Amino acid sequence: MFYLGEITALLICWLFYCEFYWMMERKVLKACSRQYIDKRCQKTTDRLFFTPVSGKAHLGTLYYLNRLLVYYLATLTTVHLLFGWAEITQNPIRILTTFTVVLLGLFALINSSKSAEYICANINVTSKRNILLFRILSCVSVMILILVYLYFAWAYL
Repeated sequence: MFYLGEITALLICWLFYCEFYWMMERKVLKACSRQYIDKRCQKTTDRLFFTPVSGKAHLGTLYYLNRLLVYYLATLTTVHLLFGWAEITQNPIRILTTFTVVLLGLFALINSSKSAEYICANINVTSKRNILLFRILSCVSVMILILVYLYFAWAYL
């Protein structure tokens, strides 16, 4: 049960990372056109880290934080898959996953409001009431995911 729960928590971490990535992507799109990005970022790593356009987009610390988060999550995923079933590694994995869920959850919580506005603009939602509703639902859903993980990881197991 622990192993499947932690794998689910790891998927939540990757979902929260996607929120961080989308925030970076919006920042890059504000500074560079889609054609400029497509022309410069042809490899997968360039698309993931925005290396060729990071200077023009003024990513600064976000560029290095993005690289750090990707490598950290990839390492954490590897550790989960290889050693998550062993009982001796369960507490260190639980601590690392909790740290990751809370840290990335805070990033996601901060960015969820702007993401909801961006999604509303893309699907042509123009009512201020509906946009506010989407923003609130986005923030609440992130908070619920964090709290549910903390409950199941520390109180239930």
